[in-house]
Amino acid sequence: MLVELLDDLGLPAWLSYSIEGTRTRAGQPLEDAFAVAARSTAVVAVGINCCAPGDVQTAVEIAVEVTGKPAVAYPNSGEAWDAANHRWTGDGSDSRWTSNGPDSPALILGWTAAGARFVGGCCRVGPPDIAALAATLAEATR
Repeated sequence: MLVELLDDLGLPAWLSYSIEGTRTRAGQPLEDAFAVAARSTAVVAVGINCCAPGDVQTAVEIAVEVTGKPAVAYPNSGEAWDAANHRWTGDGSDSRWTSNGPDSPALILGWTAAGARFVGGCCRVGPPDIAALAATLAEATR
C-alpha cells in the first residue's frame, strides 16, 4: 500500500481524494478512505480535491474526525464536468465559492472552521479566485 511505503521511507505527504458527496469517486465511504491515513506518520494532512464546493465542509469534518490530522480542501469552481460531451457546464452559481461568488466567505470560513488548514482550488479555479480566497482568510484572521 502507498501509505505504508511512505511510512517506510519517512516521506511526508498529503493524502487527498476526489469525492462526490461523502464518497470517493470510486464509491468508497470517506470514513473508510481516510482510515487508511489515520495511523500513518508520513501522512501529515488529509483531504479532498476536484469536487463540488458544497461537498467540502462535510468531507473535511469526516477527514479530521477519522484521522485527527489537518485537512486539505481543493474544490473545483462549482461547475460540473460533462464527461459525455467533454466540457464544463453551468456557471457554478448555485455553490460558487470563487472570486465572483457571493457565498465565497461563508463557504471558505466553514471549511477552515471544520479543520481545513490547506485551502486552494482545483479545476476552473484561477489566480483571481485564489486571490479572493487569500483575502477572505486574511480578513478572518485580523
